[in-house]
Amino acid sequence: MAKMDENFPDLDEFLEGKKRHLVSYAEGARMYQIPYYSFVRLAKEAGANTTLRRTCVIDVDIIEKYLEEHLD
Repeated sequence: MAKMDENFPDLDEFLEGKKRHLVSYAEGARMYQIPYYSFVRLAKEAGANTTLRRTCVIDVDIIEKYLEEHLD
């Protein structure tokens, strides 16, 4: 069994008690029904990326705020 590296944050502890809706790029693209790379660009433009354990997760709340501000 692999030993957990001390340098990476524990995802469960990070999410515990947080009221954030985090998804992967693939899940987000399915949620918004847009192509994968279009969602990747959208997430980067909105600044919604968070890296945890070498995995990028997207904060959907930040995406929603970005869309409300920029889609008029």
